Amino acid sequence: MRAGIAMLSTVLLTQCSSVEQPSSVPPATAPDNGNEVLTDTVKSQRSAAEWLADAREADSTAQQQTLLIHAALAFQNDEQWQQSAAILSQISPRQLTPSAYPLFRLAQAQWLAQQQQWQQVSTTLEPIAQRFQQRRLRLQALNLLALSYAQQNQYWQAVVRQIEAEQYHGEATAQQSRDAIWRYLRQVPAAQLPQQRPSNSTIAGWWRLAKLFHDSQQQSIDLAEGFARWQSSYPDHLANGLVTEWQQQSWQTPQQVIALLPLSGRYQAQGIAVRDGLLMAAAEQQQDITFIDTNRTDIEQQAAQIVESGVTHVIGPLLKDNVEAWLKRPLSGVFHLMLNESDGVLSTVPTNTIIQFALAPEDEAHQAAEYLASQSQQAPLIFAANSGSSRRMVENFQQRLQQVSDHSATVGWYAEQEQMQPVVEELLGISASKQRIREVKIAAGKIIVDEQERSRADVDSVYLPGNLAQVRLLKPFIDVNLSPFAPPLTVYASSSVHERSNRGGDSDLSGVQFSDSPFLIGAHQQSSALEQWLELRSDMSFNEARLLAMGHDSLYLVSKAQALNVFPGAQWSGFNGRLSIAFNRVQRELDWAIFKEQAIQPLK
Repeated sequence: MRAGIAMLSTVLLTQCSSVEQPSSVPPATAPDNGNEVLTDTVKSQRSAAEWLADAREADSTAQQQTLLIHAALAFQNDEQWQQSAAILSQISPRQLTPSAYPLFRLAQAQWLAQQQQWQQVSTTLEPIAQRFQQRRLRLQALNLLALSYAQQNQYWQAVVRQIEAEQYHGEATAQQSRDAIWRYLRQVPAAQLPQQRPSNSTIAGWWRLAKLFHDSQQQSIDLAEGFARWQSSYPDHLANGLVTEWQQQSWQTPQQVIALLPLSGRYQAQGIAVRDGLLMAAAEQQQDITFIDTNRTDIEQQAAQIVESGVTHVIGPLLKDNVEAWLKRPLSGVFHLMLNESDGVLSTVPTNTIIQFALAPEDEAHQAAEYLASQSQQAPLIFAANSGSSRRMVENFQQRLQQVSDHSATVGWYAEQEQMQPVVEELLGISASKQRIREVKIAAGKIIVDEQERSRADVDSVYLPGNLAQVRLLKPFIDVNLSPFAPPLTVYASSSVHERSNRGGDSDLSGVQFSDSPFLIGAHQQSSALEQWLELRSDMSFNEARLLAMGHDSLYLVSKAQALNVFPGAQWSGFNGRLSIAFNRVQRELDWAIFKEQAIQPLK
């Protein structure tokens, strides 16, 4: 036993190992004689080498295993994660005492968190979160468990665990505890809120606060009155300070708005499309809106006109250069909804008065990854052009896919049309299948063998982030290379495949699913307005139609943005989908549709 520990300690600096996954069988057979070394490793100044030395001299297997856990935790404290993993892989859960077992799972969970394997973190910690005898260890486990749920977008579960954690955080002030819970609660979407009020009064207070923000986006609710009712029901609640701050703010809809748009010059068509959407919304809300042509005025003239008018809400500008210029000189006391976003983060931007709203392709890639992960347990394939825009799409897709599923898509890059077919054949396994057939035919001589190539059986989805022309070329190569023995393959794409020319269906893309604004796929109750606008603007494409939807949503957002910015988990259903605001940026949740030969069908 001691010789084995000595050998392990000599190779830790170079060994890398995977961590054993949690066992469903709790260790209850070992005697609990290792409890005397279950100290708080976070506070301990002992090195991993010292813990390993003690393990070599341990009198029993149970005590030795416990000391190894502390050595692994000491390595983690020193950011030596692979050394920690090497030790954890040598520990047998069945030989641990009941008190050492939770500490082992905590060490495992911390390693998994460092690897960003958040689903495994919650699976590892959930059964043992309340089994720690020490308050600090229980706090550490609950904090990590709350974080793991948040990283999986399971924000309500994160809230509940964080509320539990704050019971053991004796060193935290009331404001620190409140802020720790609030950072998760403000992300909770309506679908995650329990339908019934929780029985625990502390949790119920947070629940009712979240419900108030969600209801305010769907109904005509006066938030100021809602806050007053909440305080009368929960006068001693931890969140009372937050609600008091909100009551001092104005939540009213602005009566007058100024819009900064390029209504002449090179980007006139885009500016007119946004203007049409703003006018449509202004008629619905009976609001006054004034337009300033950014092509004919500079930023100084625009600022002077805004100040002279006394308007407190501004929409625009649309062009990125103009957005960056405004971000460098924001107007005091003016709420500004920019219709594009800066490439960088500017420290001079006020946190609550400037919101950026952009139709970014990278957002679509994030949502596509979430959608594909919800539709399949297998990692998808991606076929993409080797260009800057496609690489950004793929990077964002991969990043989000790994966060929500622990999978990573296999990517096939092509630089030109002639490379498409070989890339498709390689990733679908057809090239390898052809090689195997050739080898068998050579070995078999004149014996007749099956010459049917077989595509991969471990792939059931493909994501194509390219434009309409690229997807039309790729789709036949994918179809023809699917063998009859393979599972059905679903092809997914972005809104780039949906253009004015194929809004009535597309036989070449039949079966392709794509994301787009509900307004453009006929899934919004006002989608009929699109056809009227297309008749009026016969020279405009669907790119301008998306700007029309953006303009329409923007006028509603200036009155809802304050609440949405305070509570990013709330959503408002607009032409562009379900809109929310996080980190002063509008987030879009698009709908999905499928191409039929003679129609486009929205998907639920």
